[in-house]
Amino acid sequence: MNTKKPLEITLLLASMLTMLANAIIAPSLPAISSAFNTVENVEALTKLMLTLPALTIAIIAPFAGRIIDKQGRIKVLIVSLVIYTLAGTSGFWLNDLYLILLGRVILGLGVAGIMTTSTTLVGDYFEGKKREHFMDLQGAFNALGGLLFIPAAVFLADINWHYTFLVYGFAFIVLLLVPFYLHEPKHHLKQIKNESDLKVSNQIWLVYISSFLTLLFFYIIPVQLPFLLKTFTGINANLVGVAIGIMMISLAISAILSKKIRQQLSFLSMYILGFMLMALGYLIIGFSSSYLMAIVGVIVVGFGIGSLIPNANVDYVFSASKTARKIHW
Repeated sequence: MNTKKPLEITLLLASMLTMLANAIIAPSLPAISSAFNTVENVEALTKLMLTLPALTIAIIAPFAGRIIDKQGRIKVLIVSLVIYTLAGTSGFWLNDLYLILLGRVILGLGVAGIMTTSTTLVGDYFEGKKREHFMDLQGAFNALGGLLFIPAAVFLADINWHYTFLVYGFAFIVLLLVPFYLHEPKHHLKQIKNESDLKVSNQIWLVYISSFLTLLFFYIIPVQLPFLLKTFTGINANLVGVAIGIMMISLAISAILSKKIRQQLSFLSMYILGFMLMALGYLIIGFSSSYLMAIVGVIVVGFGIGSLIPNANVDYVFSASKTARKIHW
């Protein structure tokens, strides 16, 4: 057996947790809103359950890189997984909407740590074509993970919305695997030494902006789609979960195909293609008058996101790494 396989699987599972952090509870949002219908502005507060972790990530992530360089990748990853598990499952134990929202804020700390360390470890463990292949696999694996966890979340939401939060307990399994199969890298990326290197590094800002917009538009689906679909006749939590799951399928297919497409297009062209697909998908959803029409829009959005995420990941490592080739724009 390839000794690297357990390492790769563990890293893929850790990476998957960041993408699913918010999508897991999306099918239960209407039920949560109904359960706390006596709370003022409950619908807006309920939607915050999806966006608060992202706000924490935006605040913490810029400092996470320095923390993992000082404390070590594996140590930070383990602590982040503990936070993710405890804060993620807190909604199962709590019956106060504001305390649940606080738990979502803390969950963002865990997601930020996992996101930063897992991406950094990919750069540490792999090089060249192997790194690019792994990042494509990472994007597909994230989406395919949705096919496992979102149906589970939908099933649990139909029993009781509290049970949906138990899905976050999967992070505990990843926590058990990390000490055995992941190791602290023996080297770190070298610092930029001259101005020409700095120029290449400055291209990272385009990656940051693209990643920000991609995640912003991605979260529109789990945040807003459940409430939109509820306006159609006969839509329940199961059908909401199916819609989000279908997006994950199209995202996975797109992520798998993006490697071949990227061989024909530049990074910039891939960004343009991805955002155009997302724009078209949201136009279809916005004008949809039925569940099936909304599903078509969701599929197109998934294809756009699926092409953008691997492209941004590979672009980031190529821009940041001293060993990477100069990017062709």
